[in-house]
Amino acid sequence: MRELLRDVLLLQPAWHSKNTPEMEKRGRLVRRDVTNWLRAQLPAIARAVPDEVDDWAAEGSDGAGLKSEIPWARVHSASLSPSATLGWYVVYLFGARGDRVYLSLMQGATLWRNGEFQPRPRQDLWQRSGWARAALAASLLVRPDLVEKIELGARKSNLGRAYEDGNVVAFEYSLEDLPSDDVLAADLVFLCTVLSELYELAVVDLPPGDPAPEVVDAEVEAERVAGKARRGQGLRLDAAERIAIERRAVDLATQHLVAQGYSVKDVGATRSYDLDARRGEEHLYVEVKGTTTKWTDASEIILTKNEVDLHLREYPHTMLVVVSRIVLDHSATPPTASGGELRVVHPWQIAVPNLTPMSYRYVVGE
Repeated sequence: MRELLRDVLLLQPAWHSKNTPEMEKRGRLVRRDVTNWLRAQLPAIARAVPDEVDDWAAEGSDGAGLKSEIPWARVHSASLSPSATLGWYVVYLFGARGDRVYLSLMQGATLWRNGEFQPRPRQDLWQRSGWARAALAASLLVRPDLVEKIELGARKSNLGRAYEDGNVVAFEYSLEDLPSDDVLAADLVFLCTVLSELYELAVVDLPPGDPAPEVVDAEVEAERVAGKARRGQGLRLDAAERIAIERRAVDLATQHLVAQGYSVKDVGATRSYDLDARRGEEHLYVEVKGTTTKWTDASEIILTKNEVDLHLREYPHTMLVVVSRIVLDHSATPPTASGGELRVVHPWQIAVPNLTPMSYRYVVGE
């Protein structure tokens, strides 16, 4: 691997957006040779990290169409980071001047817009990188040789700046002092163990700007029904996990209401609300939502049209119970759920401006 990194770096000063002989050789090195070396390390990575990640993959790119000034090769979870624009991963980034290469713990720093990759807003990248460094602080302390700032020296492309802004931490290797293959392999395994920790943390304490898994799944399903399924984007939760989360949320909401003196009936299977709660003359229509993530004032829930219509109509006899931080146990089949923190809104008045339509039914006329 040491020689492969060296060969790529020596070609970097000859960068051209067209597929010149130098760029053709660089492409083979990045997409085939470097990526194959990364794939050969995947068994060692899988042995070193918890079982929660079981779909490690590797890929490399030197540009989509035009040749990139900053080629890369990455290791990632195929489900949690299906493309380099999504999620978190560990990636080799080759400096434009050919003087250094970084092994970076990176986030999706670009967006595909108008037929090209464009940088995400700098403030968003900085905020997410800072969140990750704070969340991983204890694990990162053991490697004082990690750097927080990287300098790729891109001359023509804004993507280099986006990678710099999106970096969490990185190992920096200079062309004159590239480490041995054993050191490179050990550094890769270390960063992948940190990456697996980040994947686990991001399930409970969402990174800034990330939607909850339930919201992502609803968007994916809406696009699938509309015939516009996202490439590489699958559901974050399977049916058994969703059922376990929903059941745990309903159970905790029921316990809360019973403790308040209500008689409670679960009507979620037949009505447009989940719990029918009565106490004397009082009658409440209770909506229950469960999530594995931490609840914040910016958190979102998914509502059907019928749920919205009912709760608008029945206000102020309405209540919303959100159960956050539910813990899934995958050692059982089907998975079970435990824990949970309640947030109760009563009466619950839906603020129409806060509703975002995700899909429409449309009658096509003649």
